[in-house]
Amino acid sequence: MVKKYVGIVAAPGAPDLLSRQIRKNLSELLNERVDPNIEWEVGIFVDPLTGYAELIKDLYEKTDEYYGKYHWNYTIFITDLPVYRDNNIIAIDINNGTDVGLISLPAFGWPPIKKNTLNTIVSIIKNVRNEEAKKGLTGDFNSYLKTSKVHYTESYFEETESDHAVYYMKDNWRGRLRLISGMSWANNPFNMMRSLSGVVALAFATGSFTMIFSTMWNLSNVFPTLRLVAVSLLAVIAMTLWIIISHNLWEPVKGRQHQPVLRFYNGATLLTLLISVMFYFAVLFLMFLTGALVLLPPDYVLSNIDADRIDFLFYIQVAWFATSLSTVVGAIGAGVQDKSLIRESTYGYRQYYRSEYRNNDKA
Repeated sequence: MVKKYVGIVAAPGAPDLLSRQIRKNLSELLNERVDPNIEWEVGIFVDPLTGYAELIKDLYEKTDEYYGKYHWNYTIFITDLPVYRDNNIIAIDINNGTDVGLISLPAFGWPPIKKNTLNTIVSIIKNVRNEEAKKGLTGDFNSYLKTSKVHYTESYFEETESDHAVYYMKDNWRGRLRLISGMSWANNPFNMMRSLSGVVALAFATGSFTMIFSTMWNLSNVFPTLRLVAVSLLAVIAMTLWIIISHNLWEPVKGRQHQPVLRFYNGATLLTLLISVMFYFAVLFLMFLTGALVLLPPDYVLSNIDADRIDFLFYIQVAWFATSLSTVVGAIGAGVQDKSLIRESTYGYRQYYRSEYRNNDKA
């Protein structure tokens, strides 16, 4: 049986994890949809892929190096970086000269479903193997990225001195929202809770102490729902902004190159932190609700609150109000957390580390 080798070069983090998850299924699907008489072997290699200007220049130059060393038949690059060219958001790119495919996971949105990524790789390999018209892949890719329309164009890239089949989304609100949500997924906002665990402990300790006093019960009891919502939103926004400011997470755009990409970085940072803080808020609320049910027996509360107002909703309001106030305290605590842990979840700083790695590698 003839053996064919598929090499997947993935960026560290989310692309690497996703590649390993689909590895086994990829071989099976290639047998099913491309050629059952071939033994498909899939290898995964991790490379700190850098920005798109360097991506085109450096990664496709590395193709010969990878191919010569590992004798690959098909090569697919998977990156977690936004690929932006000619005012369009690139989702998939195929070098017509080398048949190397590039997949930008953020363009697949949140989350980039494994099945869609798997089908995309299979479609690329099938198209390249059968030497089919590249434009025909547009329909397949549109079925994988259903909420955004994928367009096709061919363009000559001076960086690679060859024509490329480019599958892109227009740079409109829908395309930007999909891209930024995909970038936020790659940031893994839920993983940021590791760096906020100390803040959760501080906020819960502070809130639990204040929750035993009647002032907290009375305020939460007289506040209408809209005011509680307003206080919660203010607390979440304040904590998010404070983390950005205290850790210098905002990328300055004015006067710099690649401004659209930097705006995407900032949008992804903001969305990532909002999701992290809202998750933090939800965890803290559940902790306070449990604490209120344990620490505030009805007989004790009756000395300050009318009996007809003491029900489960009362405990929800107390926990909600305590969470909002403690989130403000948590914002102050978040400013003194280990900066490296929080910065790892933002694109700008990950790019800096990748560039440093690349420079050290060349040295």
